Amino acid sequence: MRQQPQPDIIWEMVRQGHNTAFRALFDTYWEELYHYAVKVLKDGSAAQDAIQGLFVHLWESHSELPSVTSVPAYLRTALRNRLLNVIRDEQLYQQHVGNFGAATASADDSLLDAIHLRETETALLQSIDRLPARMKTAFYMHRIQHLTVAEIAEQLGSSEQTIRNQINTALRRIRLQWHAVSVLLFFILR
Repeated sequence: MRQQPQPDIIWEMVRQGHNTAFRALFDTYWEELYHYAVKVLKDGSAAQDAIQGLFVHLWESHSELPSVTSVPAYLRTALRNRLLNVIRDEQLYQQHVGNFGAATASADDSLLDAIHLRETETALLQSIDRLPARMKTAFYMHRIQHLTVAEIAEQLGSSEQTIRNQINTALRRIRLQWHAVSVLLFFILR
């Protein structure tokens, strides 16, 4: 019966680029490393990926591998470092997903609020625009320019009572139009 070479001999042959030694290293330690990785990651697929990445790295950098006194200890340490990177990357990914979700949610909310505000503003201006000319002017001067009733009466050459009546009538008409819109929306959205 043929005897299996010692791990340190296999390691030295891997360092020299021998394919059969690399295959022997993989076959010898794959299962042990897999169980260790699954315990840490709790995910068989991620464990396989980590081990595959480790062995690919070992083969690609075989000429740069250090001499080691314990091959199993070296492999476990190298795998542990890879697993820590996987965990860190996953946590970082989840953090970025959370941050992105929060940013898009707040951006969506603020965008929707801005759109709603713009639509409301447009509807209000349309309601004001439907008022008779003198009533619209009095309402605009009072609510937008913040002039007093006396100032408006003086500028328009009307009595203060006429201006008050025009402003109150304008408010009633605007409220009625808004009420009609809200009732319509209620029935449409039901």
